[in-house]
Amino acid sequence: MRLALERRAVLSLGANLGDRLATIDAAVRAIDAIDGIRVLERSSAWESPSWHPDGEGLTPDYVNVVAIVATTMEPLDLLDALHAVEAALGRVREERWGPRTIDIDIVAMGRIARAEDRLVLPHPRAHERQFVLQPWLELEPDAELPGYGPIAELAEYADGDAWRLP
Repeated sequence: MRLALERRAVLSLGANLGDRLATIDAAVRAIDAIDGIRVLERSSAWESPSWHPDGEGLTPDYVNVVAIVATTMEPLDLLDALHAVEAALGRVREERWGPRTIDIDIVAMGRIARAEDRLVLPHPRAHERQFVLQPWLELEPDAELPGYGPIAELAEYADGDAWRLP
């Protein structure tokens, strides 16, 4: 019998349709229920304006959280599991940057660096997104985004707004 090693992964969850916070809560519960994944921590909810190439505010604002998980899965298996959670919660992939019931991204997975068609790790835009950096900073103030540096420093310079919900 071979024991699988757990890796820590940072996930970013966002929703801007329907009951955004209830959907994120359901997603976190669904992720924690998957064999091979344990949710270790979850940030409080943060809100951020939606972004679209044609301008901000064209779709409703997002609610965002960051979850730290431990997983025995390989990166693409984790991605597939997260896509299954999105689908179960009504995610439809019709329009890039369009509104969505739920979006779950793998921000980082240990120190893994990879660039493939389906998955780039660490997430190629995480270092410039306040809605990822601020909730992650809340959980792990000393964390580093592999290849980019301390998230506290990245948050100082990243564009955009994110504010903690009461």
